[in-house]
Amino acid sequence: MNSFQSAEATTLVLSGDPFFEALDLLIAEAKEIIHIQIYIFEADKTGLAVIDALKAAVKRGVAVFVLADAYGSKSLPNSFLKEAHAAGIHFRLFSPFFSTESIYMGRRLHHKIVVADKNTAMVGGINIADKYHGTEAEAAWLDYAVLVKGNVCEQLHSLCESIYRKRNFSRMNTGSIAPVTTAHPVLLRFTKNDWVRGKNEIYRSYLHILQHAKNDVIFVTSYFLPGYRFRKALKDARKRGVSITIILAGKSDMPLLFYAEKYLYHFFLRNGIHIYEWKRSTMHAKALVMDEQLTTIGSYNLNPLSRYRSIELNAEISDLAFATGFRKHVAQLIENDCVPVTLNKNMYEQTRWSRIKVYLFYYFFKIFFSVFISKKVNNN
Repeated sequence: MNSFQSAEATTLVLSGDPFFEALDLLIAEAKEIIHIQIYIFEADKTGLAVIDALKAAVKRGVAVFVLADAYGSKSLPNSFLKEAHAAGIHFRLFSPFFSTESIYMGRRLHHKIVVADKNTAMVGGINIADKYHGTEAEAAWLDYAVLVKGNVCEQLHSLCESIYRKRNFSRMNTGSIAPVTTAHPVLLRFTKNDWVRGKNEIYRSYLHILQHAKNDVIFVTSYFLPGYRFRKALKDARKRGVSITIILAGKSDMPLLFYAEKYLYHFFLRNGIHIYEWKRSTMHAKALVMDEQLTTIGSYNLNPLSRYRSIELNAEISDLAFATGFRKHVAQLIENDCVPVTLNKNMYEQTRWSRIKVYLFYYFFKIFFSVFISKKVNNN
């Protein structure tokens, strides 16, 4: 796993206007090259605005490369891609059905990365679509990104270059980056998951966090369906006296998985884990903070699809100020827009039908993942 490097600055960026304003500025200030790699890129109001900004960058002489997942961005019309190409944007889809990438069935490009001039980047879970920006009718989906500045961004540029050009990035050298000296150095590293390359770094990091936490761990997470080993790590941490809080989806775009997750509520609550549901909008976040020390934000979901199939990337920030700020944000979420779930007030166990529903969906996904999701991941 990569060692921590110094970054000039890191900033927590929320979905909605904050993210897309930061993205507009990043594109507007780019001078040489931009890489965008994303799961969902839609040709809606938000997507068209981003493409217009990229067209303007091309006119300034900036080289622009966009790689969007072919499944996640399947709604993109051919006319959209042709117009982007005509404007000088290098825009291609990752793993269309007939391609050399599609030989790895189920492997999806799920990370969300924007890198400009090898020196400024955003990493997180936010896609380019109206639902992440918010509309008059619906609040933006809850999600996060980290804005990073400094030479550490060269790692992300190299990663994007390698994937875009279909080169092997499994041996990417990250040790040659010189630390950046600042008045307040921020230690950061990027962790990856990619089953084809045998990368299982994010999952291993999450386990390490649970095994070494001293005071508390807070998750803000969607599509949360951890396996037996991870649940045991949660239980063991509680036995050591570690407080664990999990903020989960009260609204989800994946209704079947949403109900499957609720089957685990009884396990969590029985082991003294605090559960809250975010109700304001759809939950899409993937974040964790430990002991006011380490924060991880990215694209990785704690379920078998992220662990065994998708290409994922998280940013881990080891910084007290960043962790403290994120914890304050989470406290506001809980106070203003979350509903607690307790053993005595678990709405998913109030009726026989609700208990049967979560049971059926949980075991449907358990069987599906066991049969169709490869588990050939090594310990790299």
